[in-house]
Amino acid sequence: MVTNKKQWWGLLVIPLELLIGNVLFPLLHVDKNPKIALLVSTLLFLTGFLVMIYLFRDFLKAQWQLFRQKLFRRLLLSILLVAGAFILLQVVRNLIPSELLQVRSSTNDSSKTLSSGWVLLAAVAPFLAPFAEELTFRYLLLGSFSSKALQVIMLFVQGILFGLIHWNNFNGNIYAMVPYMVIGVYFGLIYLISKNIWSSIMVHWMLNTMNSMLPALLLLILSLFGITTS
Repeated sequence: MVTNKKQWWGLLVIPLELLIGNVLFPLLHVDKNPKIALLVSTLLFLTGFLVMIYLFRDFLKAQWQLFRQKLFRRLLLSILLVAGAFILLQVVRNLIPSELLQVRSSTNDSSKTLSSGWVLLAAVAPFLAPFAEELTFRYLLLGSFSSKALQVIMLFVQGILFGLIHWNNFNGNIYAMVPYMVIGVYFGLIYLISKNIWSSIMVHWMLNTMNSMLPALLLLILSLFGITTS
């Protein structure tokens, strides 16, 4: 279980990010301008990311030394697990009535008006998210417990919480978050079985990269060649 100040500080990073982003920024009317909102939210996210890397740098380094011993095999396995994640997401979504997965458009959602460069900036957060999220949910909320019974309980608790932090992604649609709760459990199983945080980070990172950073880069390249508007 969480026992030292460093771990407690680590647990506070994501809740503070959500609190600042959802409460403080609206009070300051940061969300009125989509570009300013994107800049400050990205800066907030990067700050949290750097704090987590600093707090757990020794743990990450030690785990990486173990992960790299069979790097090629582990990366190949990660690719297979990413494919499994995509399949799992699709299966869970197919089990939920499509009308329940509909996400209401935000009244101040101006993301569609942003150029490809700004879209690339928006992809920075999901590109780096796996580090802080895996440290929080898989290491601190799951791996800190030695009891098998508690690990089983926390496997589902952290999965549910992982889905809920995507509240803004789906404008509060709880049904749309269910597939991410299942994926949170999936990542938890990867961590418990591998006993290495880099295993779940790598799968999570590859999944997010394919969903966000690669499409954003493709859009930017296409706009540079004049194939799409920038």
